Amino acid sequence: MTPPNHRERQIMQHLRGAGWVKAATLPDNPKTIANLISKGWVERAEDGAAYRLTALGLEAKKAPVKVG
Repeated sequence: MTPPNHRERQIMQHLRGAGWVKAATLPDNPKTIANLISKGWVERAEDGAAYRLTALGLEAKKAPVKVG
């Protein structure tokens, strides 16, 4: 598993420990959110109005960051 990049981590931080979060409160970056969903790190509510971090996403969020 490749660790999440900065933009992905930023969105995942908004979702961490909050349950379902309204889409309007997240940073406006639909491509990054789509990438998170395709990786299975985030899931979208059926109506598309909310997102939450998955267990796999939490594991990825905790992955060490490469420096250098």
